[in-house]
Amino acid sequence: MNEWARIRTPALVVDQATVEHNIDHAIARMGSPGKWRAHVKTARAAWAISRLLERGLTRLKASTTAELAAALATGAPDVLLAFPALGPARSRAAELAAAHPRARVSVLVDSIEALDGWTGGPLGAFLDVDPGMGRTGVPVRDHARALDVVAALTSRGIELRGLHTYDGHLADLPVDALGDQVAEGMRELIALARALESAGHPVRELVTGSTSTFQAVLTHPLPCGWAERLTLGPGTLVYSDLRTVERLGDAFPPAARVLARVVSRPRTDLITLDAGLTAIGVDAGHPHAAILGHPELRVGQPSQEHLIVEAREGAAPAVGALLWLVPRHVDTTVAQFDHMHVIGRTGDVRVEQVTARHHESP
Repeated sequence: MNEWARIRTPALVVDQATVEHNIDHAIARMGSPGKWRAHVKTARAAWAISRLLERGLTRLKASTTAELAAALATGAPDVLLAFPALGPARSRAAELAAAHPRARVSVLVDSIEALDGWTGGPLGAFLDVDPGMGRTGVPVRDHARALDVVAALTSRGIELRGLHTYDGHLADLPVDALGDQVAEGMRELIALARALESAGHPVRELVTGSTSTFQAVLTHPLPCGWAERLTLGPGTLVYSDLRTVERLGDAFPPAARVLARVVSRPRTDLITLDAGLTAIGVDAGHPHAAILGHPELRVGQPSQEHLIVEAREGAAPAVGALLWLVPRHVDTTVAQFDHMHVIGRTGDVRVEQVTARHHESP
């Protein structure tokens, strides 16, 4: 009997050996584990975060206090909450920092208004810089606004620990255009950092580079003294996905898959799987996933629990068949599950909790 036939589907399955390969390969490309401030919004599970730390990473970043808590609980010595932390969220980050006094915890700031009620404490700050994505951050060319925010920080006794920028808006550019945009973005980021330092505000770290852009960042020559301060923020490399393979090739094979069952076969060229919106992330374009080993099957539009799959005439698998879905965007796919089945190096399968799937309880 197929051992997977006993698993309730949809199920998230992750191959440990592939995860470890991807981490090792990322470190090799970056030159050292100290260069990588990996984003734990992908890993989400304590065992995967532990693999990052075991391989020498000392700096991580997170998007939620749940991810921050998971990283600190796993022993991360330096975590940046890479999200505007206001009010209760900042209080919770400070609480977590106080509970882990050996760790260095920072949050993002992009406005003076965001500092309301904050007067020092265990948290440091990174200035959030917008390279053109238009989501959060001080525009990279607005040196006056950046100086105002940083001056307000230091007047409250809050340490400026660096600059943070995210260039996700460049993800789908052709390679040549991507390189040009990254080079321009790095020149502007260095110019801002120099303006801050000229005003007496040391910039000790530059966090930049997504999964799609980190290689272009690495190839851009930096002025003397700045390369040592650069850290790279991709997280998707850990599990990889279809979009990562499209951008980086087979160097980072997908480690995460969703096991699904054929629950209906309306026609000989159409099947329905039990892996809809509650199992597959759909925020990265079409197709949302591919079916491993079945190029004749094309994933269609999901509804909440159903996923329609088109097949060549007569090629539709039978009802009850198990299929492996490789997600286009693994970050939001992992977030659909409370647990994952992890295939160990010896082929054993264990169940691990997705530690930081949700936001924390109130």
